Amino acid sequence: MKFESGIIPTSVSIPSIGVEANILQVGLQEDGIMEVPEDVMEVGWYTNGAKPGQNGNVVLAGHVDSYLGPGIFFNLKNVSIDDEIIISNGEEIVKYRIVKKEAYPYDQGPIEEIFGYTSQKRLHLITCTGRYNPFTDNHAERLVVTAIAEG
Repeated sequence: MKFESGIIPTSVSIPSIGVEANILQVGLQEDGIMEVPEDVMEVGWYTNGAKPGQNGNVVLAGHVDSYLGPGIFFNLKNVSIDDEIIISNGEEIVKYRIVKKEAYPYDQGPIEEIFGYTSQKRLHLITCTGRYNPFTDNHAERLVVTAIAEG
């Protein structure tokens, strides 16, 4: 289906790794970093970016884990190229196919590629990966999964 104006996403599904999650709307923190949901089982959609179905970069972020255990994107590292991601607003869906999976040092990600302009209908899923450092309360890397809308 084609939705040139895009949809306001409310859920995401990644069948290959069993992910079904609610999507919350997020913006930027005071320090300019993208917000993420407090609940480690929910996903944040960056509202300053594109809507699913529109040309541009749709950015979704979720936690890999917490001190209580796995988060919603714990198994994101296990997705494969061509796996399907389904974004819904409860009535309409936009389907994406994974084209790239890459980990970057947490402070060296390709910000322009993820958040900047593109004429493609692109989706980026972001989570933490790599070793957790309790002194900085941060993981060493960010995993970025990129997908392109079907159709």
